[in-house]
Amino acid sequence: MSGALAKSGDTLTPASAAKRKSIVRAAARVFMEAGYGPASMDQIAAEAGVSKQTVYSHFGAKDALFEEIVSGKCEELMDSEGLQITGDGDPDVVLFEMAKVFLNVVLNDESVTLYRTILAECGRFPELAEVFYRAGPKTATARLAAYLERMDARGKLAVPEREAAASMFFAMLRGNMYLQRILGLRDMPSAAEIDEKARGVADTFVRAYRA
Repeated sequence: MSGALAKSGDTLTPASAAKRKSIVRAAARVFMEAGYGPASMDQIAAEAGVSKQTVYSHFGAKDALFEEIVSGKCEELMDSEGLQITGDGDPDVVLFEMAKVFLNVVLNDESVTLYRTILAECGRFPELAEVFYRAGPKTATARLAAYLERMDARGKLAVPEREAAASMFFAMLRGNMYLQRILGLRDMPSAAEIDEKARGVADTFVRAYRA
């Protein structure tokens, strides 16, 4: 995958950083409306109101720009307080909060549209799926598995297969609600629905692995 010429972590002037964000937002709109394959850097530049050379000066190629969008969305999820899991709080609380954050992010309109775009294009552009999986599901599973290992060591949970258990936790959360959203069969769930789903999954998981 082509790398961006200016990575998001690099030091940028305020004006340059603002322009970069504007390009990313414009590119997201173009990709989600036209699809990854048909989208062109000319379209993205026009949507952002900048020259094509400016787009290339920030991002080396179209795939690097798409990677920035996917990584940004995954970072939004991973950097959310509920998915940091930096402490060793009680599983009933930690897993419930994590579940709420996860559902609120993956079920919103932007995430659903992005996921549909990746599904539509991954056959021709498998690198898109690799970026998404590495930055999103793989990172989330690893973080939860590490937390479960700490809870096992402290005797709060008994989880012999941490990664398998973490994968199951997220699979339980997605469930039918997520499938209906991807298929366009329902709107974004209400806060009450999300809380109910999160609580149900967290309670079921803790009961299954209670030490």
